[in-house]
Amino acid sequence: MVKKVSLAMPVYNGEKYIASAIESILAQDYPDIELIITDNCSEDRTAEICKEFAARDDRVRYVRNPRNLGAAPNYNRGFELATGEYLKWCAHDDKISPNYVSACVAALEADPEASLAFGSTICIDLEGNEFEGMDSDETPAILNDDASERYYRAITLGGTCFPIFGVFRMDMLKRSTLHRSYYGSDRALIAEAALLGKVLRVEEAVFYNREHPSRSIRMVDHAERSKWQDTSSTSRTASMEHVSLARHLFEIASRHGDTVPPMAARRAVLRFVATPLRAGRLVLDVVRYFSPGLARQLRRVGPLFQRRSVDAS
Repeated sequence: MVKKVSLAMPVYNGEKYIASAIESILAQDYPDIELIITDNCSEDRTAEICKEFAARDDRVRYVRNPRNLGAAPNYNRGFELATGEYLKWCAHDDKISPNYVSACVAALEADPEASLAFGSTICIDLEGNEFEGMDSDETPAILNDDASERYYRAITLGGTCFPIFGVFRMDMLKRSTLHRSYYGSDRALIAEAALLGKVLRVEEAVFYNREHPSRSIRMVDHAERSKWQDTSSTSRTASMEHVSLARHLFEIASRHGDTVPPMAARRAVLRFVATPLRAGRLVLDVVRYFSPGLARQLRRVGPLFQRRSVDAS
């Protein structure tokens, strides 16, 4: 049966928190939902837990991938299986308030020009207790009428990409580039959503982001992050996260001429990559590709060359 809202949960070895995440989804006050769990061949009790929920609730569909695809293909797999008019990706270790879906859908239906609606964020610890975490910085709404300005604002947002766990219009996602094989590509997807429509912040919807040592943001090795993002990735260029993001953003700028003149969107990307901080990180990516030792020396020079991920989800 087709549901209006699809919630897609990619997971790999999520036995510690997935039951809590599923329960928060099934407790939504919006009835017309489906939950699609795509399992990257978990080796713990994830499959057993998910199958128990699926047996009790016909809104839950459990799909086990033939192999571990990596995060990006698994996110895209949920999109491919979804049937809804709207799609929300869900992390297996986070929770959402009971009104999250209903509040975000109401916001989108009230504004046909919006492509994405997301809630406010509260950090929780391993036991689910709320605290003021390092990732508590809130992302603002992006409401400019000018699509190129929305695009620029989205790509210059700092902090963590929490809006990726908001509610997207499926029609917009079908036009998008989705998740790519480099770590941090969700930042480009949020920017593409902003280019194609307004991005709404819904205060009363709450996203509970769980802090724990196994989050991808805690990975510091670029090669490790690259393999986590896409297990089939063998190219060293995939670990050039800032270069990959810039190339992706230029590609997006050329895709949607019916929404924004490509030159205007490209100028937004140029404004972004021309800042000293961003230019320094692009240089460091290239240097690291040819000489990891020299890259380590450059990181000691100053803030322009400090190691930072392009994403923090």
